[in-house]
Amino acid sequence: MTGDSKKDIQKTELLVQVSRLYYEHNFSQNDIAKKVELSRPYISKLLNEAKRRGIVKIEINDPIKTENRMERSLRKYFGLDKVIIVPRVQGVSPLRHVGEAAARYLDGIVKSGDVIGFSWGETVYECVKALQKREDLQDIVAVQMCGGVSNLKKNVYVSEIAKTFSEALGSAGYMLPFPAIVDNEQLRNVINQEHTMQEVLRYSKKANIAIITMGRFGNQCALARAGYLKPDEIERLIDKGAVGDICTHVIKRNGEICDTGLDDRTVAVSYEEIKKVDTRIGVAIGESKVESILGALRGGVVNVFITNEVTAEAIEEICPEIFE
Repeated sequence: MTGDSKKDIQKTELLVQVSRLYYEHNFSQNDIAKKVELSRPYISKLLNEAKRRGIVKIEINDPIKTENRMERSLRKYFGLDKVIIVPRVQGVSPLRHVGEAAARYLDGIVKSGDVIGFSWGETVYECVKALQKREDLQDIVAVQMCGGVSNLKKNVYVSEIAKTFSEALGSAGYMLPFPAIVDNEQLRNVINQEHTMQEVLRYSKKANIAIITMGRFGNQCALARAGYLKPDEIERLIDKGAVGDICTHVIKRNGEICDTGLDDRTVAVSYEEIKKVDTRIGVAIGESKVESILGALRGGVVNVFITNEVTAEAIEEICPEIFE
C-alpha cells in the first residue's frame, strides 16, 4: 500500500468516526474535538467534507411539500413544477450555494437510463461539481445542448461539465465542438449534417432532464465578449427587445426568440426541442439576470426554477404582481 493510499484510508476512517459521533450519538462538536484531540473548527470542516463526499447524506422527509411564500408564488404564477429559493448564508459563495441546491434536486430525480442535456457556464458547472458520486446508476448520457465559446478570458467550463458528469454519474458524454453562432445559415446547416452534431441532436431528442442557465444580454454578455455579436448587432437586438439567452438562443421578455435570422445561425438544439424535455431545470442568480429569468419563465422554457433569496427579491421588486 502506498503512503498516499494509507493516508486516504485514515482520512476516510476519521470522517466516518466524526460523523457517527455527531449524527448517530449526538455528541457536540466540542465533545468530539476533545475525544479525537482536534480543534472544534477542524471538526466542523470534517463534517462538511463528509457531506460533500457522500459519507453523510441528510434526507428531510417533508410529507406536505413545504414551500415558502416566494417559492409558492413563483410556482403558481408561472405554472412550474418546483421552485427552490436558497436563503442567504454569510460566508458562503451564493453561486456555490445555489449549485449545491440544484445538485441535490438533480440527485433526487436522476435514474438509470436518463439522458441529461446541459448548457455551459459557471452556474451549470457549480451544479454539476456539487453532485454526489453515484455507483447505483447505469446508462446515463450527458449531452451538450449548445455550441461553445473558446476565446473568453473567463472559463465557461464546457469540457469540465461533461467530465464531471461522467465522474459523478458514470455517464457517457457528448459535446458540441462547434461555435455558438456561425456566419450564416448555410454554414449552420452544414454543421447540422456533421456526424458529431447528428449524434448530439439524436440524444437531445431523447433527453428527459435538462439543466440550463439564463444568461444576461448586453455588451458584456458571453456571446458579445466572444465576438459572435458586434456592438451594432447588440444594439439592434436590444431595440428588438432582447433580454437574455437560453442555450445561446437570444430571447425577448416574453420568452420568444428575439431574431429568427440570428437563431438560424445559432448552433444548438432547437428552442422548441428544449421545451419538450420533461424536466427543465433553470438555475440562475443575480440582479443582472432578472429580465432573462423572467423571459424564460414567461416562455415556459423551464419548469423547475432554482435561485437565491437576493434574486427572488429583485424579481419581486420588478414584478410585485407575481407575489400578490
